[in-house]
Amino acid sequence: MEQTNVSPSAPVHAGFNWKDFLSFKTMITLQIIQIVYVVVAILITLAGLAAMFGGNSGGYGAYGGPASLLTGGGFFGGLIVLVVGNIGWRMWCELIVVFFRMNKTLNNIETGQKI
Repeated sequence: MEQTNVSPSAPVHAGFNWKDFLSFKTMITLQIIQIVYVVVAILITLAGLAAMFGGNSGGYGAYGGPASLLTGGGFFGGLIVLVVGNIGWRMWCELIVVFFRMNKTLNNIETGQKI
């Protein structure tokens, strides 16, 4: 039998590395943004539904909450918050995720790892 020289693969780091975390080599925002996205999307949806079905006529001196300052309140104002708010929030979160994935890809290129 013939022996072949096989180069060892790069060591795989299992677990959490505090040195990388404290030197900002490990990014945690990518995991956190997924949780924050869901929570804020639920809040936007609830705010939109509250503006749509809140029962506030929006008459003189009535304050319908923060959504009414932006949209005037009422059914259509709540619908605008519901649709535009969730789409805008999704686009913002995707932009953040793209930046962090670009960072990860550049770090992989720098270290010579496969993506």
